Amino acid sequence: MPSERQYELVYIVAPTATDAEVESLQQEFDELIEKLGGGVEETDVWGRRKLAYEIGHFNEGIYIVQLINGPAEMVSELGRRLRVRDQVLRYMTVRVDEDLRKSRRATERRKATVARRREARGLPPVVEVKDESKSAAETEAPVPEVPAAEPEPAAAPATEAAPAKPSDDGVGSEESEKAPEVSNEEE
Repeated sequence: MPSERQYELVYIVAPTATDAEVESLQQEFDELIEKLGGGVEETDVWGRRKLAYEIGHFNEGIYIVQLINGPAEMVSELGRRLRVRDQVLRYMTVRVDEDLRKSRRATERRKATVARRREARGLPPVVEVKDESKSAAETEAPVPEVPAAEPEPAAAPATEAAPAKPSDDGVGSEESEKAPEVSNEEE
C-alpha cells in the first residue's frame, strides 16, 4: 500500500488563457488528482505575474499553487500530464512533508538544548503556557525573581556577624561600637 505524502504543486499557465480556461484546467487537474488516489488540500491562484525570464515568447504567466496529498505514482503521472499541456509553461512539484518533519525535529532539538542549558545554570525548566494571550516575556518574568530573592537573606546575616567579632573580647556590642571611636580620637 503506497504511503501518502504531501506535495506543493506550482504551475504557470500562459497569459493568453482566459479565466474560464484557467478554471477548467484547474478542475481537470483536481479531478485527475482525485482519480489517482490523492486529494487537493488547498488551491491558491496567485494570478498574473511577471516571469523572471522569457518562456516561449511570454513575459508573464498565471501562477497556480496547490497543496496536494497522495502517493508518488500520482506525482509522476501528474507531471507527465502537465508536460504535454500547451497552456502550461512550467510546473514544479515539491515534497513538503519532509520539510515539515525537519522543522519539527529542529524545534524539538532547540527545546532540549534550552532545557539542558537552563539545568546546567541551575534555573528551573521553562514551563510551556497553553494560553496564547500571555507573551513569552510575561511567562519568563517570574523565573529571575526566584534566584534574586535568595541572596538578600544571605547578605543580612553577614552584616550582623561583623559586630559579633569584637564581642568575643567580653565587651558588649554597644561598647565595642563606642570603643573604636574613642580609641580613634585618642590616637
